Amino acid sequence: MTDVEPRDIEVCREDQMRINTFSRLNLRYEDLDQDITEIKKKVQTYKDATEEIEGCMEDEGIMLKIGEAYTPIDEDTATEKLAKLIETSEAQLTEKTEEIEKTKEELDALKKVLYAKFGTSINLEK
Repeated sequence: MTDVEPRDIEVCREDQMRINTFSRLNLRYEDLDQDITEIKKKVQTYKDATEEIEGCMEDEGIMLKIGEAYTPIDEDTATEKLAKLIETSEAQLTEKTEEIEKTKEELDALKKVLYAKFGTSINLEK
């Protein structure tokens, strides 16, 4: 491959579209990464709450905050609700993980194409 000066490379419409697509995918990847981190924290919080409830020895049940008021609920109802929240969050986590993997594959494919044409004249790394 010959040494190409940055000023010698012509950017055609297709190249600009690839660069724009890469940019959008990169932003989507970052959003998904942030979402995955938040969902993991939620799941851990729900699991911690379940352990706390299971370790609780209250005769009157657990106090659940609804809006501005607290209402007593039994431990089984609370753990069932948390189990549903965990299940829903883990399903979201699986969905987001699959989407981020697909996005990563698309980013890698675009990187190959763009680096092949532009070489060191373009920086696609974070």
